[in-house]
Amino acid sequence: MSPRPDSSVLIECLERQSRQGFHPGAQLYVSVEGETLIDTAVGRSDGERALRPDDVMLWYSSGKPVTTVAVLQLWERGRLSLDDRVERYLPGFGAGKEAATIRHLLIHTGGFPMVAAGDPYDMDISDEEALALIAAHPAEWEPGTRAGYHPTTSWKVLGAIVERIDGRPIERYVAEEIFAVSGMADTHLGIDPATRASLGERLVPVHWMGHAMPTLGDDGEISLAEYHIERIHNEPWHARKVEPGAGMRGPAHDLGRFYESLLGFNRPLLDRRTVEAMTATHRTGMPDWTVFCGLKVPWGLGVQVGAAFGGGVGRRAFGHIGMASSCGLADPDLGLVAVFVANGLPDPARVEERRVALTDGVYSMVGADASPFRLPPHRPLVNAAASGRTGQ
Repeated sequence: MSPRPDSSVLIECLERQSRQGFHPGAQLYVSVEGETLIDTAVGRSDGERALRPDDVMLWYSSGKPVTTVAVLQLWERGRLSLDDRVERYLPGFGAGKEAATIRHLLIHTGGFPMVAAGDPYDMDISDEEALALIAAHPAEWEPGTRAGYHPTTSWKVLGAIVERIDGRPIERYVAEEIFAVSGMADTHLGIDPATRASLGERLVPVHWMGHAMPTLGDDGEISLAEYHIERIHNEPWHARKVEPGAGMRGPAHDLGRFYESLLGFNRPLLDRRTVEAMTATHRTGMPDWTVFCGLKVPWGLGVQVGAAFGGGVGRRAFGHIGMASSCGLADPDLGLVAVFVANGLPDPARVEERRVALTDGVYSMVGADASPFRLPPHRPLVNAAASGRTGQ
């Protein structure tokens, strides 16, 4: 793209947000048609240490599409069907969830989000113990009949299915089949003590900056509960856990390379037709009754699409938002990749203010070429919370 877009406005936005207490530090990576436009870090990691672009950050749910690609690689190779039942691969997966399929898990209709009932993500237990808890958990609805975001549980199950089919643990599978292929040299799923020691200060801690989880009560009222992630997610045992839906850690530019592979500007991870299937809308018009407070968020296979992001993204943009901290997206119409990762998790209003400002800034930087493809900017979750009820 010529002339080269001016990135100074975006970087100044990040720096201003850091001064205003949205986050101590943040990384930003932007590319168009495989050409890197921004690969930077602002602010600090911990204490007075400056954050670096190659520091290893917790992506939270922004890593979910990586596990999705692992599942779709096996689908491409004919080793699973998206409509296979989970219990085919994990005998004993029951308690009313017997009808749950791989497709249900990818579009968050599986019936076991466990948001208010023992999600094992913050528990210091083994994978086997976590899977046993999930398998025994009673269905919260009949799979496929309702939608509700599964923050970690369904991805724990998907990781186990990949291992059952391929033989390699999910952390080894993604390291060999995805990280190595895309050049994601500093990305990890589970950080053992030796790796932690080798990373040293490059392993960036997360900071609570007011983060709270929105919940919908039986009366339809939205309330917020403080979620002090710093008390758990900086612990060595938590970094060591293999959490395929919310535990990947790496620099923003590594996640950018992953999306460049999906757009065809890096070594391919999937056939082009599989990427099209992944990023098509597979769930729409269904209210999400877990963390999205009744909003009708559109979903592809394991990715958020289009209007799910707010901030005026492109109509065909896809990717994933990570809990109050990160966002990775790709826009096939523009060849655009944008990844933002912060080490501070603020309250929901500032989370969306930050993401909308950055998303709008990225698309504005690209310029007039982006205008025909963009959706109107909006902040759906904050608007719902401000109304106090999902129906207003």
